[in-house]
Amino acid sequence: MHKYILLFYTLIVLNGCSNVETKEEKPAPLVKFTSTLTVKTLWTTEAGKDTAHLKLAPVFHNEQLFTASPTGRIQAIDNGKQVWAQELDLPLSAGPGIGDGLILVGSLKGHVVALSEIDGSELWRVLVSSEILAKPRINQGIVVIRTIDGKLFGLNSQTGQQLWVYERNQVPLLSLRGTSTPIIKQNFIIAGFDNGKVAALELHTGKVLWESQIFVSHGRTELERMIDIDADPILVDDIIYVTAYQGGTVAIDLIQKKILWEKKLSSYAGLAVDYDHLYISDTNSHIWALDRYSGEEWWKQDKLHARKLTAPVQIGEYIVVGDFEGYLHWMRRDNGQFVARYQMDAAITVPPLVVDNILIAYDNSGDIVALSFEE
Repeated sequence: MHKYILLFYTLIVLNGCSNVETKEEKPAPLVKFTSTLTVKTLWTTEAGKDTAHLKLAPVFHNEQLFTASPTGRIQAIDNGKQVWAQELDLPLSAGPGIGDGLILVGSLKGHVVALSEIDGSELWRVLVSSEILAKPRINQGIVVIRTIDGKLFGLNSQTGQQLWVYERNQVPLLSLRGTSTPIIKQNFIIAGFDNGKVAALELHTGKVLWESQIFVSHGRTELERMIDIDADPILVDDIIYVTAYQGGTVAIDLIQKKILWEKKLSSYAGLAVDYDHLYISDTNSHIWALDRYSGEEWWKQDKLHARKLTAPVQIGEYIVVGDFEGYLHWMRRDNGQFVARYQMDAAITVPPLVVDNILIAYDNSGDIVALSFEE
């Protein structure tokens, strides 16, 4: 009960994560630069407004783009044109997730709905313990659902039947509005929680393989002590990268179960990784490039201060972030210098999606745009 009373307080103070870095600071004005990259629009479409900043990020699978709106509209899109659409009688808050021929979404009231990837027909619907904000995951016939009360559920992908539940995580009194999406690799799950803990579980049984308190809170007040893994962890070559609000950023070797490096770099927006480097949008909306093996700083771009950036994405030799005014900022991967800027109609709160050499961006007005680029 205390969790939900204080959640209201959190929303006032943090405005759903969006004002964490800017209680009094004004967003940095856009800097002038000479564009060296041409960004072109390939197609546009519409997916439904997201005025609540629920971060319902589109997903690409089998040559189609799948979208979900807060009002319950699910779509399959091919090259900007609708293939099918389904209207659910639920206020959606998570998804879409995809796998095993299913499209999976979650609701504000804790419903999990599975649709056919082929035509959008509803296959099953179940109710879990609370609101779902993390994208559903699926692998090997197991659907993994993370709920806002700190639980993980394993469901049968064909029927929705509950197979197991993980509920040993203690939910803090105060946290950001959001939850990180679990990672599934082979037969195990890795998840980060609102109290700074990371856990690994067996996929089919939910059995705990290991748990570790990665981030430890400090401070005199609940707000100062708040540590929240709100950004999605990333797993590359048996190394998991985790960042937390007021916690820091770490690289963990999953084989040896030890921290390789840690850096006092706080984020709720998220990470991106390429073959050599880790990219982070921190709580001040500064973008960092770190050596992913050592954590050493490569470059830092601070000219977008307090512009409420998305997590960065890497496309070709460039890094792209979206901001609260609908701008997409393109930077060189090797030094962080600006090379292009593209504006959409509303705030961008989900990271763009990279499909081959095409960038797909979604803004809060519901507009989706596919972009190509050339030097």
